[in-house]
Amino acid sequence: MSTSPNPIDLEALLAQALTPVDPPEHLADDLEERLHRISVLAADQIDAWQADAIHDPRTWVKPAAALAVGTAAAGAAAVLGVRHRRGRRQVLQAGPVAFARKAIDTLGSEVSRRIDG
Repeated sequence: MSTSPNPIDLEALLAQALTPVDPPEHLADDLEERLHRISVLAADQIDAWQADAIHDPRTWVKPAAALAVGTAAAGAAAVLGVRHRRGRRQVLQAGPVAFARKAIDTLGSEVSRRIDG
């Protein structure tokens, strides 16, 4: 007498495992705050670079890296802020081109705001 093992419902297991999970509400705010802190630290690093050190290319690595990281962090914070304020559904409905245009406008105004003050 052979008893066959219970069949495994692979489809149900996959559906259960791949169920979408919404991130916590505070995640976007925390990420935006961290990106802002990174951009501020990068700006401080650039400010600390001595003007007389500009003649020695060996000293350009840290400020160049700080500029790249700070720009990327400020851009990501601006895009995240737009996305957070408008909501994910509105961003998806507007389309990628409209979102990119709005993100570039926001990034430009964010950079202008940081340069001015």
